Amino acid sequence: MAQMFNLSGMLRSRKFLFAVAVAVIAVVIPFLNSGSFFLSVLTSIIVFAIYASSWNLLAYSGQGSLGHAVFLGIGGFVSALVAINFGIPPVVGLFVGGAFSAGIGLLIGLTCVRLKAWFLAMVTFGFSVIAVSLFSQFDSVMHGINGFRTPVLVATSVEFYYVAFGFAVACVVLIFFILRSRMGLAFKAIRENEAEARMTGINSAKYKLYAFVISTFLAGLAGALYVYNPALRYVDNSIFLPTNSFTPLIMSVIGGLSTIEGPIIGAAILVSIQTSLSLPSVTNYLQNSLGSVFPSVSNVGPPLTLLGIGVFLVLIVIFAPKGVTSLARKIYVRITSNRKAKIKP
Repeated sequence: MAQMFNLSGMLRSRKFLFAVAVAVIAVVIPFLNSGSFFLSVLTSIIVFAIYASSWNLLAYSGQGSLGHAVFLGIGGFVSALVAINFGIPPVVGLFVGGAFSAGIGLLIGLTCVRLKAWFLAMVTFGFSVIAVSLFSQFDSVMHGINGFRTPVLVATSVEFYYVAFGFAVACVVLIFFILRSRMGLAFKAIRENEAEARMTGINSAKYKLYAFVISTFLAGLAGALYVYNPALRYVDNSIFLPTNSFTPLIMSVIGGLSTIEGPIIGAAILVSIQTSLSLPSVTNYLQNSLGSVFPSVSNVGPPLTLLGIGVFLVLIVIFAPKGVTSLARKIYVRITSNRKAKIKP
């Protein structure tokens, strides 16, 4: 009865109703604007939201990863290669890629999960570097150096958008129930104080391994969706670049660590910034504006994007260290408290 009451309360909560409203808008958007560029940006946000959520789940259990791109890349490569070489449907390849990433995550976790958070982070970063070497060494099989075109998952960009959206919803729901289960409570206890968690009988190594495997599976799934995206439909060794390892971390920090909505909001913000700063009109304006002050930066496109992201990240860390979600929550509480104060006689 208590669980049913909690579920009933959750269904009536403002946060749940807001999430439903956002989901409805996301479903309707392609009917209102099916432009290829706009839809491509939304699809990228959805795919990176899955990827950032996978990293954030790992952080929720008190662990860190600076090489999460290895699982993104393995998921992308394996899903595409098995679909091409074995003739299985690409949609099955999605799960094969995720499962293979989880398998690699299990092997890494069994040997390294007892390490402290940042030692584990350095180990994962090392594996991402090793992955590039391995995929280059066996280029005749992996084709990582020159890359290759990936199979067609669905016929149109709109269909792919809905496929990615469906996987994102499933990912969020899975994480939601995990965090509210006994496993989630164990994750939180380990994150807050691992020594005390062990004293209460929690097997920290086991639960950290659970978090690592689930996280790597979701990262591999995101990698498969990433390479099947009609706007890209290509994969090579660049998927293992450190920027792809830092991206989910930055998204989670921007949105809010250890929250369900944080990585989603962070993905939306970061992808929007990257897209906006890469537009020719914006690039030309910034080049003309910054030319006299930062000539070396203003003459090259990518540094402008990095500069914009860096400035925004610094502002977030200074003024909203717990992320945009925490800042929005504070603003909402202040507005509602002011309204209540005005209503009182």
